[in-house]
Amino acid sequence: MRVIAGPVRLLSRFSLFHSLRFRLTLLVLLASLPALGLLLYTANQQREDALASGQEQAIRLVRLAAADQRRIFDQAEQLLTTVARLPQVKGENAEQCSQLMAELLGVNNEFENLGVVNQNGSVVCSAFERNLNILNNRTFVDEAFAANDFVIGTYGLGPLSEEPTVTYAAPVPNPNGEPLRLVFASLNLNALDTFANLANLPDGAVFSVYDRNGVLLLRSPSDESVIGKSFSGDPVVELMLVDRNGAALRNYEDDDSIYAGEWIQIRSVDSGLQGAAFITVSLPKDAVVARASEAFEKNLSRLGLAALVAVALAWIGGDLFMARDGESRKSLVAGVYRVFETGDLAQLDDVFAVDVVDRSPAHGQAAGLSGYKQLVAQFRGAFPNGTIEPYELLADNDKVLARVRLKGRHVADFFGTPPSGENVVADGIETFRFANGVIVEMWSMFGPLITVEPAKTDAAGDEPLEPKRRSWWRRLFRRWRS
Repeated sequence: MRVIAGPVRLLSRFSLFHSLRFRLTLLVLLASLPALGLLLYTANQQREDALASGQEQAIRLVRLAAADQRRIFDQAEQLLTTVARLPQVKGENAEQCSQLMAELLGVNNEFENLGVVNQNGSVVCSAFERNLNILNNRTFVDEAFAANDFVIGTYGLGPLSEEPTVTYAAPVPNPNGEPLRLVFASLNLNALDTFANLANLPDGAVFSVYDRNGVLLLRSPSDESVIGKSFSGDPVVELMLVDRNGAALRNYEDDDSIYAGEWIQIRSVDSGLQGAAFITVSLPKDAVVARASEAFEKNLSRLGLAALVAVALAWIGGDLFMARDGESRKSLVAGVYRVFETGDLAQLDDVFAVDVVDRSPAHGQAAGLSGYKQLVAQFRGAFPNGTIEPYELLADNDKVLARVRLKGRHVADFFGTPPSGENVVADGIETFRFANGVIVEMWSMFGPLITVEPAKTDAAGDEPLEPKRRSWWRRLFRRWRS
């Protein structure tokens, strides 16, 4: 209780805290806090669920893209192993061979080029008329011949253009021993870009393909300025280069995006030729949680509107209540007079404004609530058994008028009035003006202190006799004689 009483006592120093409107408004706001807390908790949970769903979506996209690449690998293997057995490929007629490659390329338009290459790397024929070197380095040709099987080369920028490509090769069977030719196909990685478009990525999503060294081969949405550049220092790329299953990237904490990555697994060959690449998808968190944020904002606006209406009703209701509830103000005034008997000055903190104005102060009385407490304390010292009893209370608008009677034995000085040592009474009229639920102004007018004899009754023993009135000069003369 003491822990609670401290802040309450501190707030009671401010007149606004005593306002009924303020208290009703505060009560409404406090009642809204649980709903706000529940709303925030629900919104946070929805956000977490949306991010988890977005992470699953990103993983699903990269896995579908990697599976799509593996499907293309299988198609390329079937195509090349079939083409390698055709007589045009084994023959010496380069024109017929090139014509065949052009026809195949027209049917399989996802490829950038189809052709046949010798062991020395020279092109026997291709879908293009001119002779060209189809590979970025000779290592792939040598290792492909050594593998004597369908192989996938390194991902990189294509020889025919600056478009990203990956090259496949299959040996042309040689009944006399090692193959003397290879059939090759260069796949344009823009097929992945088409896949990204078909995947209907959310706004702000980025689809990227890197080679095994971290060089960017493809990005959707397209950004030609970064194609072919190394991103080996980028944390996302580094995580994929270190962790081949993509788990580290899924656990990567980023304030703006969530990530998923997948390596394009290829069949390894005895020669150690590796042509793997990896795909990453980043989804912006704002887009992922947009629906949850929209729902939170909508619910928050509804709660705010409901709270605003409730506050307005509390404010208006407080006004009406204060205007009509004169009984409560009369009760407060009655409580003030009880303090003269009990001496519990703390009770006055809830009734008076700190800067209450006393229009009829006693001689030497301090200003404000402290002055009124001083008045009560000096009254109790001057009249230890004294009381001020209201026998009529009238309330009108913002004021309460009290007709009261002071009773008690006057034994000490009371703001300059010397003690008489006798039982005295005095009638008075006091007016209290309220604002914001507390007394802010008061007026007081008391008649003279009248000495009373001990209560006597008439012959019938019914009513006490009227108190004997004595003037001040007679009492002083009596004290002088004694």
